[in-house]
Amino acid sequence: MAGSLGLNDHHQNTVVNYMRFARYQRGQRLRCVDSCFEDLKSSRLFEDTYTIDEVTEMLDGLLAVLRGEVDDELLNTSHTNVLLLRQLFQQAEKWHLKLQADISELENRELLEKIRDFEEAEFTGASRDADMSSVLASSKLEPLNESGTSALLSMKIKELEDENATLRDR
Repeated sequence: MAGSLGLNDHHQNTVVNYMRFARYQRGQRLRCVDSCFEDLKSSRLFEDTYTIDEVTEMLDGLLAVLRGEVDDELLNTSHTNVLLLRQLFQQAEKWHLKLQADISELENRELLEKIRDFEEAEFTGASRDADMSSVLASSKLEPLNESGTSALLSMKIKELEDENATLRDR
């Protein structure tokens, strides 16, 4: 699974683009955390000595800021994932499909490690900003078009013809 997720090329490319987007967002959030610490250092750490109460107050303030930032970003990530699922479900509904997800697999450590390995293999040495520029350049998730319908029907017809041939041979 290090080189492939078991998906067709189109779907795997879509996953890779989403991973680029997620890496970029993660980098932005880490820069925000760095900024919170830098702000504390530059605005509050100008004296040589502090009392325990002053240090506690500074750390409590930093904690409050970081908690707010992390909470906002986790909420944003959750909503982004819901938008992605919404796009997929809308496409599936167009073709009267009902997709299912095994939520318990979302915490499968072995699969998560495989995805991490895939991401590392996919993005080794790539800069996050370059990754994001390719995401922005790529198009939106494309809905299935009529050629997709005929390809799907052709595949089903071929499958049924093979089954008929097998039944005739019997």
